[in-house]
Amino acid sequence: MAGCSSSDKQTNDESKPVCGGKLDGDAFQTLAGDGGVIEEDVDKFSPTEWTAAGSCSVYGKKHAVVVDYLFHSDSIDNLDRYRSPGPSTVKTFKVGSTTGYLETTKVRVAKGNVNQNRAWLALPCAIPGEATSDHAVLEVEVKEPPPARNLDDSLTKAFVSALTIATSYLGDDVFKCSASPSAAASGSASPRASGG
Repeated sequence: MAGCSSSDKQTNDESKPVCGGKLDGDAFQTLAGDGGVIEEDVDKFSPTEWTAAGSCSVYGKKHAVVVDYLFHSDSIDNLDRYRSPGPSTVKTFKVGSTTGYLETTKVRVAKGNVNQNRAWLALPCAIPGEATSDHAVLEVEVKEPPPARNLDDSLTKAFVSALTIATSYLGDDVFKCSASPSAAASGSASPRASGG
């Protein structure tokens, strides 16, 4: 019975759905800071078009976090730049088979340069009816507006977890990225080294 005492402290407050109730996880409470999520704005976080972009903002008493997504369709060469770490990358991690990046970048504001923390990834994501996912990606980003806090273990874990949750919702439930290239997986996959 010793383990039962922890159940009376619930961190998920049902009256505060994160991003329209689509993103369930303690990570967003952690990113919002002391007191957790107190308010949110949802801007087109359930996309219907494949030229999709949208975001939602989650606010705590002192901190905020923004979840963004953007669908790119382009040549493989142009999309490669969305799949590599930048000089400001402080951590890489896996979300399924895709690599995610946690960065601390400098952003110019009126008072000078300040830090911004962002976790992001570019998920291969075929348009329905296309045979390959190589020419399209769904970029998902979780960022803390500047000036950002210093990344400690707790904040780093929260960014990774929040990005994983957002990617799962957007990549699996909304865009169905992992299901899209299934026609190609049945044996008609195009060879990668085709000298294009």
